[in-house]
Amino acid sequence: MSLKILVGLGLAFGCLLPAQEPNPTQKLDEAPAVTTGSSPIYRVNVVSHTTKAVNYGHRASPTEIDMAGTVLMPAAGGEARIRPNRGAVEIEARLNRLDAPQRFGGEYLTYVLWAITPEGRATNLGEIVTDHKDRAKLKTATELQAFALIVTAEPYFAVTQPSDVVVMENAIRPDTRGRIETVDARYELLKRSGYTMDMAAARNGDASAANKVSMKEYESLLALYQGRNAVQLAKANQAATYAGETLAKAEARLQQAETAYARNPEGELVVTAARQAAQIAEDARIIALRKQEANREISSTGFDQGR
Repeated sequence: MSLKILVGLGLAFGCLLPAQEPNPTQKLDEAPAVTTGSSPIYRVNVVSHTTKAVNYGHRASPTEIDMAGTVLMPAAGGEARIRPNRGAVEIEARLNRLDAPQRFGGEYLTYVLWAITPEGRATNLGEIVTDHKDRAKLKTATELQAFALIVTAEPYFAVTQPSDVVVMENAIRPDTRGRIETVDARYELLKRSGYTMDMAAARNGDASAANKVSMKEYESLLALYQGRNAVQLAKANQAATYAGETLAKAEARLQQAETAYARNPEGELVVTAARQAAQIAEDARIIALRKQEANREISSTGFDQGR
């Protein structure tokens, strides 16, 4: 596995001050697509999407639904087996031909499976990790009964709202059991950030970055880069000001992962600490966004914050 697909290390995030807890890759101020000396800035204008939701109810018998690639990744495909049980709906997805997420930008390091209700609420069902043949399996569950399934490229696994990089979505089969919702599952998609990666700078001029590593070290590096992404994006959303204690915990976990990697790149502690850093950093980002929104609401009423 080559490190060339993990060059998202040196990201330069712009000032991201979104409202209502958006995906961390959202850029509010749209700008025309431009090019630099390295590669073009790629911007997507679509901010909403529809797909069919299925109400699986409490059916005792399992059913299957196809997963089809979108225009962003038309070769992708697969299926999901849905097993409704009392209190939860089990989902087992098998996906194939998922290309490296970095093709959509250096900030995208992984894929996430989402359940989208007919009202547009999104639930992160888990990270999709591909093997060397671009295949993936994921077993998960949700308390939802009516939902659509989509797959998006994301900067880290712990995101709480999907990006607009939708690479797969469910497709109803003739034998899919359940009630198809008459209203499409319409959900807001959050705009892809608009900046380019300088590949040489991302590697910090290290020619050895293209060296091959073991699968365990690859997993460590991927977890580290996701943790770094999460911490950087939390800082970009002013977590240092509005969620300093939580951000400090995320930074401490990330430093623990960095130290563990320096000692043993294949150690399990690297992945554990890095993933904890990503989760805590996402919490810090959401706390910061909520506090900023609360401050804006207070300001709009004409009262100062101290009252």
